[in-house]
Amino acid sequence: MEPDAPSADNRPSHFSGDAASPATPGGEALPTYRCPGESYTISRSVHLARLAAHYPLCRNCPSRDDQGALPISFPTAPLLENSEEELITETGVRAVYLNVLHRTRAVQWGRAIGKTLIDHTRACEESGNGAESIRENPARNSPHVVLGHDERVSSPEIAAGLVRGLRQQGIDVADLGFCRKPDLVDAMSQRQAATALFVTGSGYGPAWTGFDLLGPGGLFWDHEGDHHASMAALRRQMATGEYAHAVVLGTYTPIRIAEQDLSLREEFHALRPLTIVCAAENDLLVNRLSRLLEHRPCRLVHLTLPSAHRDLSQGETASLGELQEAVRKEQAHLGCYFAADGETFAAIDERGGWLGWKELTLLLASELCEGEPGHTDRPAPALCLTTSAYAAWKVDLERCGFRCLDGGPSPATLMRILAVEQGVLGAGEFPRWWLRVREFAVCDSLRIFGTLLRALSRTDQPCSARVKSLLENRG
Repeated sequence: MEPDAPSADNRPSHFSGDAASPATPGGEALPTYRCPGESYTISRSVHLARLAAHYPLCRNCPSRDDQGALPISFPTAPLLENSEEELITETGVRAVYLNVLHRTRAVQWGRAIGKTLIDHTRACEESGNGAESIRENPARNSPHVVLGHDERVSSPEIAAGLVRGLRQQGIDVADLGFCRKPDLVDAMSQRQAATALFVTGSGYGPAWTGFDLLGPGGLFWDHEGDHHASMAALRRQMATGEYAHAVVLGTYTPIRIAEQDLSLREEFHALRPLTIVCAAENDLLVNRLSRLLEHRPCRLVHLTLPSAHRDLSQGETASLGELQEAVRKEQAHLGCYFAADGETFAAIDERGGWLGWKELTLLLASELCEGEPGHTDRPAPALCLTTSAYAAWKVDLERCGFRCLDGGPSPATLMRILAVEQGVLGAGEFPRWWLRVREFAVCDSLRIFGTLLRALSRTDQPCSARVKSLLENRG
């Protein structure tokens, strides 16, 4: 039998009751419950249903022992603080979906991020460092954020929680929805946003979720810095939990992916008739490629690959055998592989041979310098290379007319140096390349693809012959 509703004098904090609460035929108020972190009440039947379904918030609920007629053997997890299981990574936050990171927790993270950004903006204004950003956006002094998510089932719910928390702090949010991380960086650059949030569980299993935090220049938030917009400041804000809702909610603006396609179309111009085999693990990217190459003299052959881990770090093509066979069968000029992360890219020449990182870097750099390097009166264009690539490629690339810079050991240091030194291209001994787009170092496989097509369109030479001619043309 269900217990009687508690009296108003001794009602526990997890119960609520008012004039609008349900009542028995005798006029007595029925008990209602409120899950930790939620702002609405639920009935006893919903409370029992959530217990039976192992609702994540029941783990920390003081009412979890109120099981009614549920079996005595009903398992209950020990009280556990969610924050202890959240991992602060180099790029942002990761946690198990529902068990640790859920929509309510995402709201809390959104509030903390918003408060951290506001504190940072105020500190910059007081010190005078924010004068430039205020001139760029005079209509509003508070920062604004762009947000997007990957294809994981959990991502839309976490994104919705982050949006709610950010808007409660008065932060304007532009939402791309399902997108690639490079699209988010591009939107951040176009809208001069203070921060970009990409909801993803990349690097972890399918049960995980989380988000990456991108700051100025598309770089990840700093961990060790003492300035306000850092992961250290965000952790302190999450620990205090002190928030005050803004007087006016931040605005919410959805962005259509077609708007992002407009900025990418500029990469696909001046192309000669080419046959390209494009391999990807999802049809959405293939469809987008078709839109970008619409009304262009190129023929696309689509190849959908099964989802699998493909280690391309050593330049091995065993995992791309289907792509090699398709290039030979279609007598294509080029074969390209696009990973789901929107950044990893690999290419196969017309013979089905692997196009190495150095050779592909040379092709891209020659196009970005608008022709053959080493034959102009301009200063030698700068290529920013990771330390390992700098040691291995420097001699060959400088003989081809380029100036090489040591970009440090990691992609993060490479991006910073590429932006500061205004290089034309960033590369390393891995299947990713960075272009400088509106002062941002952008790693985008679609932009790399467009640049490569333009490089092959400058002459009628096959891809392998084009690479050979560039290597032999040493000034």
